[in-house]
Amino acid sequence: MSYEIRSILYASDLTPRSPAVFRHAVGLAMKFNARLHAVTVTLPSSSLPYEEFISEEKMDEIKLAGHKKAEALLRHRIEVFAEANPDLDVKSVLASVRALEGDASRRILDVAKHVLADVIVMGSRGHSTIGELLLGSVAHKVTMKADVPVILVPIDR
Repeated sequence: MSYEIRSILYASDLTPRSPAVFRHAVGLAMKFNARLHAVTVTLPSSSLPYEEFISEEKMDEIKLAGHKKAEALLRHRIEVFAEANPDLDVKSVLASVRALEGDASRRILDVAKHVLADVIVMGSRGHSTIGELLLGSVAHKVTMKADVPVILVPIDR
């Protein structure tokens, strides 16, 4: 029986250390000739100040603008990475780029199922156990609930 990775989900929080995590995802995709799917998740915009004074149409417009900006930022970061790392053929493995809104861990797990990911690659700040209890950790939640292996790349160290 051979081991195959055909689909990889890279989850980005768009922090400055994200390229280090992306390098691992691209490297895996190239090694296994897998399709790479990139996603970033923003918080729900349902608690914007003065929301009760804004029409539903205007709220939808604001949400769409935020969504487009997050996706454009992720795409831009990938393009900059590809230009800075010509030895890694990002374009040959990249299958999709998307920005979503909502609970980050839940949305990452939903996308992983949708793209039939064999592995999820994401960064982890390595909060202490108490820090995770107080703050929560997207990486911890994804790791505990994922149906596939999760590779955590240490960041901010």
